[in-house]
Amino acid sequence: MLETPSPIAAAWALLLLVGMPVLAALDARRGADLAAASKHRVLLYVSVGASLLVLGLLTLGVAAWQDVPAAALGWTVNTPAAALLWGLGVAVAGLVLAWLLTAAARLAGLRETAAVMLLMPRDAAEKRAFLVLSGIAAVCEEYAYRGFALWALAAWTGNAWLAALVVSISFGLGHGYQKLAGVIRATALGVVLAATVIWTGSLFPAIVGHFWINATIGLGGWRYLHADFDPADAGDPE
Repeated sequence: MLETPSPIAAAWALLLLVGMPVLAALDARRGADLAAASKHRVLLYVSVGASLLVLGLLTLGVAAWQDVPAAALGWTVNTPAAALLWGLGVAVAGLVLAWLLTAAARLAGLRETAAVMLLMPRDAAEKRAFLVLSGIAAVCEEYAYRGFALWALAAWTGNAWLAALVVSISFGLGHGYQKLAGVIRATALGVVLAATVIWTGSLFPAIVGHFWINATIGLGGWRYLHADFDPADAGDPE
């Protein structure tokens, strides 16, 4: 039986599940100068990475303050080799799923936002920075969503799979800047990652899978995932 979250832990989980998608929606509504951002990608990666670190540290602080056991949030690895294989399997499954959903969205006439492609790294310095960002995102997002929020919601509902669905929808909505196609893709990937945590009882495979999905797409996979994208259409100088 899962321990019921304290009011403070519950409030933080609610903020993660509702507040983050709302902030993402407001940010997307304000819009951004993508052409300018694409000229300063490393600075953008630093800014996003810093925000994710704050999110992860705040979640860690709340968990420590409220005495939430680390194991309850998935900070446990019983068999490292098996966990690593799980993570690599999740990465492969996630990449295949992302490609299938992207292809389906294209057939359905759902246009991809230029933001995703414009902000992908191009030169060596940007790729190194993107790899660091991918690692930060994998650890912090998995801990906040598939760790803390999943634990809290599963404790409230008594149903880990319902919790996984709600957390995944929240995670997907947090990618609202990617438009409907991106939201659907992020939600589906969130389900895969959450299912992995439920099956293994550990965040480690999800962290490994999350990292390699991001890294593979960022280090050139985006050119195949979005093969019909013309950078010139979005003002990419390349």
